[in-house]
Amino acid sequence: MNKISKSKQERANLFLKSLFGLAFLILVISVVTKVISWDAFATLTSGGVMTATIVNFGNIAGNPDNEYKVGKRVKFRLWFIEQEQVDIDNFPDSTGRDLGNIPLIAGQYWHYIDTVYDSVVPKSSGKMGDVAATITNELQFILGGNGDDIFNLLEQGVGRGFYVVWQVCATGDLFIGGNACKPLILTNFDWASDKDKTGATVTFTQECGKLWQTYTGNTPTLAASVVAANATTIALTSNPQYQLTDGTAAAAALTAFTGTGDSDVGRVVTILGSGGNHPSTLSNSATEFLLVGGTQWVALAGSQITFKIFKDGAADYKFIEQSRV
Repeated sequence: MNKISKSKQERANLFLKSLFGLAFLILVISVVTKVISWDAFATLTSGGVMTATIVNFGNIAGNPDNEYKVGKRVKFRLWFIEQEQVDIDNFPDSTGRDLGNIPLIAGQYWHYIDTVYDSVVPKSSGKMGDVAATITNELQFILGGNGDDIFNLLEQGVGRGFYVVWQVCATGDLFIGGNACKPLILTNFDWASDKDKTGATVTFTQECGKLWQTYTGNTPTLAASVVAANATTIALTSNPQYQLTDGTAAAAALTAFTGTGDSDVGRVVTILGSGGNHPSTLSNSATEFLLVGGTQWVALAGSQITFKIFKDGAADYKFIEQSRV
């Protein structure tokens, strides 16, 4: 073999060695990355259950017109709660097309979002598959602005499950997306700052076997009001949730809400149990509380009871049980 041919062969061998070395390096990096990724995943799990983390965003109020160029004012308000904040084990069953109050994990509450006028668009479609039919629900709306809470929702919320309630302004009816098995998923968003607007178009979707439902529960957007130990009455405020406190020496018997007026008629309120050695009790009463089956409620840990307020007579009000956990 002449010198030229030998030199070419050496260069070819060197090239092949370099190629194999690069391939081996890529393989090592790939394996290490997978190990690191798995270790990171493992730190988030315990007994095969993913540790819940909640999207870090607060209430998103409507921004002034000078903060985004949309030419319309906020009209619609939506209420959001993440799947991890809901007591899924006690999710209510539907009554016809109505869904009752969704119980929350202790200390959790809803957030509201003000959307751009006329931007809330609930849609549904259905199609027949090879075996069964599928209904797809889609909720789309526009968030105006570029605040931290908006960006936190978009960054951390995409791909996660939510329950979303919205109101039809003309009728006051509330509708909800998501059920116990399948919440709405924040599937995609499109944020832009251009000549037309600064804001994001947000889309939630859900594939299931049912269309939107009417929501008859409440959507508290602040922590529950704390009721003092041994109290026998509860002062009604604008807060829809009331957290009881364990009695000091004996169980207190709740007898009434005070301060109820005509403006409270139709409201839904929830009392949360305290647990402890002396949990309060609440009994059926012809003058105040009407309980399903007349069955007494005991304020055990994790329990809650929800009422709707009705007017009965010139200045009498009844709290009629809607659900209990």
